[in-house]
Amino acid sequence: MMGLPVVTDLDDQALQDVESRAHPLAMDLIRGLFPMQPYPKTDAQGVLRHGFGRPIEKRAMSDATASFALADDLRATQAILRGRVFELIAVHPEAEPRLPYLYAIGDLLGAEKLRDWSALWEQLRREDWQAVAVELMTAKWDAYYASSLDKRRAVMGLVLAISSPVGVAA
Repeated sequence: MMGLPVVTDLDDQALQDVESRAHPLAMDLIRGLFPMQPYPKTDAQGVLRHGFGRPIEKRAMSDATASFALADDLRATQAILRGRVFELIAVHPEAEPRLPYLYAIGDLLGAEKLRDWSALWEQLRREDWQAVAVELMTAKWDAYYASSLDKRRAVMGLVLAISSPVGVAA
């Protein structure tokens, strides 16, 4: 008669230790199969993949992953706008409370577009917040994000917030 296989009784910590050792090795194996791909691409099986072979249409993105991606995108926006923001804050340090709105708008419209928008930066340097709002309203928001009434309201709220008195904008 054959005996039953011996099963080791792992406690939670022991299991976590085993998983912790296996995790980075599994990541290296996957990275070896799927080199970093910065833009989504459909593979031979018709699966849209991104990054290190992540099947982006097969599994829902977690809140943590989405927050990490958003934070990374906003850091990139800040880096692109750094020179313009430095010039603005050097002359008008009181404009600092408006920066979150400016960064959000840069993320939505594209940081390069915002950086190169000379007429907008001229109004920002003048601290003519109404003219800033008017200038921002000339962007083709419908083509970007204002496809529904709720999004249109949110975008206009963002534009109005940057033009509000500082006590109101914050």
